[in-house]
Amino acid sequence: MHSDLALEYRHLDETSSTNDFLRSYIPSTDITVVSADFQTKGRGQMGNTWVSNAGENALFSVLVCPRDLKATDGFILSQAMALSIKEELEQYVGDVCIKWPNDIYVNGKKICGTLIENSLMGKNVGRSVIGSGINVNQTDFPDGLAAPPTSLHLCTGNEMPPSEIIHAVTLRFASYYKEVQAGMLDKIRERYHCSLYLKGQKCHFHDEEGIFMGAISHVEPDGHIIIKDDEGKERRYAFKQVKLVRSI
Repeated sequence: MHSDLALEYRHLDETSSTNDFLRSYIPSTDITVVSADFQTKGRGQMGNTWVSNAGENALFSVLVCPRDLKATDGFILSQAMALSIKEELEQYVGDVCIKWPNDIYVNGKKICGTLIENSLMGKNVGRSVIGSGINVNQTDFPDGLAAPPTSLHLCTGNEMPPSEIIHAVTLRFASYYKEVQAGMLDKIRERYHCSLYLKGQKCHFHDEEGIFMGAISHVEPDGHIIIKDDEGKERRYAFKQVKLVRSI
């Protein structure tokens, strides 16, 4: 994929988190990319912690300031990054899927997580900081993680420079971001839906009312997921309002 947008790359040996670094950064290009060998306070969605050994993984954040992107369409940036990571990892491994909203799974195990933080300007997205952590060379992980982890090294048996993965992913993202700026949102959404983990498959889910059986139908433009239960009812959830218990 090719884009004529300008990208600025910065690398840090250590930082609290690359998202924190970019939150007040003044950009000079279309897309700013900051990577780090180690994050002392790496974060995931909804306050979760992202665990990564120093220097082994691709830890990076991207800053963009989109033009005329409605706040209700802000989830498209998360979708664009998820697709960029999925498509790059597919150059090395098979069975790569996007687990709603934006985790990346390989063979049913988590290889990447992403945290997106949008700042609004009126009814539009003014700034967006998208931080991702891709497990590249790490082979040992702590016990008790919410999802079973994996890495490119565990999948392929080979080590590779995290910087190469970051560069390739962000170039793909630049192409998707150009489509966002051109208003081609439905094209990105369609690709995202085709990549959804367990879409259409019967699974057990858990919400505030308990466990139920259903299947993922689709994800709305604002990021809410629609799950159709066994009675044919469509249930609508924001992130963390529903949890996949197990597939059938």
